[in-house]
Amino acid sequence: MDIIKQVGELKEFLGTVYCFLEENEDKFENSDELEEIKMKTWDWQQELAKFLPDV
Repeated sequence: MDIIKQVGELKEFLGTVYCFLEENEDKFENSDELEEIKMKTWDWQQELAKFLPDV
C-alpha cells in the first residue's frame, strides 16, 4: 500500500477519534485527561498533514 495513502488514512482515523471525544466529553470522568488526549490527537493530525500533498 502506498505510504501517502496510509498516512492519509491514519490522519482521517485520528479525526474520527477527535470527533468522538468531542461528542462524548460529558461521559468522561477526568476532563483534564480528556483535554490532553484531544490535544495530542490534534497535534498528531497536524504532524501527519505535513506529509500529505496539498489538495
